[in-house]
Amino acid sequence: MLAVAASRLRDRRDAEEATLEAGRRMYAKWERILAHVNPKAMTYTILNGVVSDFYRREIRNSRVQPYADPPDTAYLQELRSCEALDLALDALESTAPLQANSVRLRHLAGLSYDQIAERLGTTPGAAKASTSIGLQRLKEIMTNGSCGTGEDA
Repeated sequence: MLAVAASRLRDRRDAEEATLEAGRRMYAKWERILAHVNPKAMTYTILNGVVSDFYRREIRNSRVQPYADPPDTAYLQELRSCEALDLALDALESTAPLQANSVRLRHLAGLSYDQIAERLGTTPGAAKASTSIGLQRLKEIMTNGSCGTGEDA
């Protein structure tokens, strides 16, 4: 779960915090998770929701709990090389979330197609096809330069 959160948030500290929050929510809903047809897919859905709302929640809480020291931003220099990939994955997720999640789980989290299928509630063949199509669309987005430029190429 930490690898999935880290692939979306890019900062390990934020990923750890999001994973802990997802674990807290899973603990509160444990009986519902066990009763679900696909418990792993439900836990992934909870984690995905926490990750999606992570930075919005941080901004809301920053007014209540100001930082004692300014946060360390040295890691932002290291993440500069990932910005194009992040923008392309965000563009892909806005049109095809299943493909974007399949690519993230396969190539950023290093999961097998069986594990991806279990987490997304699909079959291994569908996960493989979704990952393949997602990679093709991601390549198109990145080579056309349409993510982040505001121009349609």
